[in-house]
Amino acid sequence: MGSGYVIGTQKIVDNGAASERFNLVLVAEGFQAGEISDFSNQVQQFVNFLFTTPPFDSLSSAFNVYRVDVASTESGADDPTACGGTGATVDTYFDASFCNGNIRRLLLVDSAKVIDTVDVEVPEWHQILVVVNSTIWGGAGGSIGTTSISPGWENIAIHEMGHAAFGLADEYQYWAGCGIDTDRDHYTGGEPAAPNVTINTDRSTIKWGDLILATTSLPTTSNPTCAECDTQPSPVPAGTVGAFEGAYYHHCGVYRPQYNCMMRNLQPFCAVCRARIEETMTPFLPTFTLPWKDLVLWTWFIIVGGLLISPEGVFCIVCGQPIDAVGYIGNVMVGVFGVGSIVLGLLGLAQSLSKTFKV
Repeated sequence: MGSGYVIGTQKIVDNGAASERFNLVLVAEGFQAGEISDFSNQVQQFVNFLFTTPPFDSLSSAFNVYRVDVASTESGADDPTACGGTGATVDTYFDASFCNGNIRRLLLVDSAKVIDTVDVEVPEWHQILVVVNSTIWGGAGGSIGTTSISPGWENIAIHEMGHAAFGLADEYQYWAGCGIDTDRDHYTGGEPAAPNVTINTDRSTIKWGDLILATTSLPTTSNPTCAECDTQPSPVPAGTVGAFEGAYYHHCGVYRPQYNCMMRNLQPFCAVCRARIEETMTPFLPTFTLPWKDLVLWTWFIIVGGLLISPEGVFCIVCGQPIDAVGYIGNVMVGVFGVGSIVLGLLGLAQSLSKTFKV
């Protein structure tokens, strides 16, 4: 198993040097050589979706995106019967398989092999997302992200990026599933390191306290029956930040910031998650430094040209008299020079600004 070959790499979003941007690398898995065009289309679809999803819609210029084309001997991923799968076993380059930890949706690959491959193709990568050629719902976060191409997979991919790139925790309140888990009633661990889950409901010390209104109750919801998932509707308006019980794979004892979130149920990111993403990505945004020397030079060309063609003229020290386009003996040439100076200045300004802002 694990056979195939690396075809090559394409930079599909270029916002600058790899040393200055956040380099996202999407890698093909379970695509045969004849299916790489399908992978290319899927990747473009994801990129379009990513950069219209808040907060990435305002952070797109921080990203470079690369596509690593890898051909596998066979299509798809392993789907063991132990998790209710089809029993399919396929020979793919990174050995993708569902049914890890006895959870069918948990889709893993040979992460070390993926990282070794990307280290060669895009040495300055920041985040890897492996796109697996299967329509079974699944994915995973960790050192790298994985996602299948099941319907709605773009949200899966963004969710897994939340784990792998930004250190966000799952906010849903189950492991195997609501009504299936028997050991997820109460969370008994310490304070989670992730920024978007907590065991703390003290308004003065909760980690996202700066986002909670004084009028919002803490906890905002409490699960009345810890033996099962809490299904009560939100008691507060959509978007309210508080402390909602049920998160981090447990029914009780751990809280999430908002009722809905990408990290809970693939809804838009909550305010806490958005803040973490923005904090991580801001250093990679382009900084615009105006080329002041060039701007002064080209502006001077425009000013001089304007003076030369103005009715009042401009005093010529060598000539001892004002130069203008009407009265001076060389008025035609002076006028031509003036207009040329203005045009040259405008072109120079346009070129300098276009380089700065990458127009």
